[in-house]
Amino acid sequence: MLSLLLSKPLPAALQGRQQNPINGSDSESYAMAKIILACRGEGHWGSREEDNSKIDMAFSAKHPWYEGERLVILSQVKSGPTYGEPLKSGFKLKGVAKKEAIKTSHEICLAWVDRDANEIYWAYVHPTTTTRPQEYGAYHRVTPAMIYDLARCANHKRAGNTGGRGIIISQRTGASLAARRKLVHAAYLAFGRILCPSIGEIELTRLGWRHMLRKSRQRSNKAASMNLIPHLKKLLSQSPSQHAITEHRTFCSNGYAYRVCEHLMKYDQVKVLDASKSSALDAVAHIRVVEEIRYPENWECNVMLSQLVERRVVLRSAYLKNKM
Repeated sequence: MLSLLLSKPLPAALQGRQQNPINGSDSESYAMAKIILACRGEGHWGSREEDNSKIDMAFSAKHPWYEGERLVILSQVKSGPTYGEPLKSGFKLKGVAKKEAIKTSHEICLAWVDRDANEIYWAYVHPTTTTRPQEYGAYHRVTPAMIYDLARCANHKRAGNTGGRGIIISQRTGASLAARRKLVHAAYLAFGRILCPSIGEIELTRLGWRHMLRKSRQRSNKAASMNLIPHLKKLLSQSPSQHAITEHRTFCSNGYAYRVCEHLMKYDQVKVLDASKSSALDAVAHIRVVEEIRYPENWECNVMLSQLVERRVVLRSAYLKNKM
């Protein structure tokens, strides 16, 4: 049978003002499909055909570390150079996009579609966020790792104590490190895993213990870590005062993509009891964890994706600093 289209010139997608409505609608459809697949969730449209709609879509997914809970996310979709631009590693979200998201009275997952590269990036915008342009790293690209980041961001306003409030740590200076080491190590091993509302289940392994008690570390810093370790379960059951990703890298191996992030969580409501002075001093607990996630490189065309996404979070270090 003869082809009816083979002799016609191939079409070229245009991005002029006239094409804005159709390109915007296509971007929303593309973002909806890809985000739902990445998060292994389900979703529905808001008033997507209305210009400047406050909610383009709402989606939900199984919460990655709270059994029986669902994570519910409201989202806006933007595309084109007016709202964002790609960077060498990540993207830049422009102020006009943040301004439109901040009009709402709740958090928004703002998705920006790079039409030229067919990539989608996301940012989590709180009502109190500034409208200044902001640059985001490569880990803000939509992938199956996104669901863990969204759960972390959504925890920002979770009920309960935050920052280590109510935790008082005794500053033990008399006993030798060698004498205390066995007792603290036993407590460390007994914890095994601790559920933290900000990042999920944290494993306490040899990685963290060896890092905190390494020979090259100063004696005072080792002592500060050993003072804090017995209180880790109470501390990590609260949300931190501050949470940041300090390092990030990705690599691929045997058909899988790996994303490794180092997180720093600060708890600035901790008190340290100095027995010699009979007073409690303000301190900040610093917790560093390493998070690694892997998923298939071809995740967009993998039917059984949920079984192929894996994640581990391991404690790297825990130490105290005097509050300035």
